[in-house]
Amino acid sequence: MANYFEIKSIPMVNEVNRDKVEEIKNSILVNGWQGAPILYTNLGLVTGSHRLAALQEIEETGEGEDGDVLFEDIAEDVTDIINSYCEEHDVYWDELDFGNLGEIFAGTWVEEYKDEIREW
Repeated sequence: MANYFEIKSIPMVNEVNRDKVEEIKNSILVNGWQGAPILYTNLGLVTGSHRLAALQEIEETGEGEDGDVLFEDIAEDVTDIINSYCEEHDVYWDELDFGNLGEIFAGTWVEEYKDEIREW
């Protein structure tokens, strides 16, 4: 697992909607981190662009009483899973469909979060 500071400079997988980022930021500030971890590889995010942007705003604004959420384990490195999938299917990172992750993560521990990952 990784915390915010370990992933904060990883490239995002998609553009973010500022309203959604604000909504997620407010939820994190009220409820703490909930749900699936952000998934990333050594090449970039696989999921979680909006959640990472929300955490970046929390860091930038200094919001939150203690900022502990920035030090919590909130992300998982799935480089090995992605690399295995790419090798098995003879595809490259930039050819992956990040809008349909079910095929990539079927049968892995990530499947535990399939109901929480919109791109599943």
